[in-house]
Amino acid sequence: MAHAIQVKDLMIPLEDYPHIPYWFTLRQAMAIVREAAIKFEGAFEPRAVLVFDEKYQLMGMLTLRDIIKGLEPKFLQETSLVKMDPNLTVLLGDLLGPNMKTASQRPVSEVMSPIKVTVDGSAPIAQALYLMIQANVGLMPVIQAGKVAGMIRLSDLFNEITKVVLGD
Repeated sequence: MAHAIQVKDLMIPLEDYPHIPYWFTLRQAMAIVREAAIKFEGAFEPRAVLVFDEKYQLMGMLTLRDIIKGLEPKFLQETSLVKMDPNLTVLLGDLLGPNMKTASQRPVSEVMSPIKVTVDGSAPIAQALYLMIQANVGLMPVIQAGKVAGMIRLSDLFNEITKVVLGD
């Protein structure tokens, strides 16, 4: 039964989930994401990378959106002119231009997102669902014995709900 399933039963173990130190560059993070996508093709596609400090304490998460925003030229970032008319970005320059390689040398710590919520591995999946919905996140770190043990995704929780509802 789904109500007896714990978060740790559905999580992706940390050793299988992409994670990097905070001093890595966006370029290095992109390589890690691509490598994980190839390694786990068909199993899962990483949509974020966990970021740790020297003591392996979780500092944040680098989403695909964070990476793309980190590569964005400064003049395209949320100016009042661009907010008024997003079509002006075409006139102002090309996102995929030559400066993108330079921007890819930024450290991930400059653009990573904070961790909004975590869940204990022994928690029932209903608790994980509640926390994810409340925090409006699609994945969250799983903590066991005070350390990050893995990641739980909303899609995995949805699959469990589907089994119950559809009677699989």
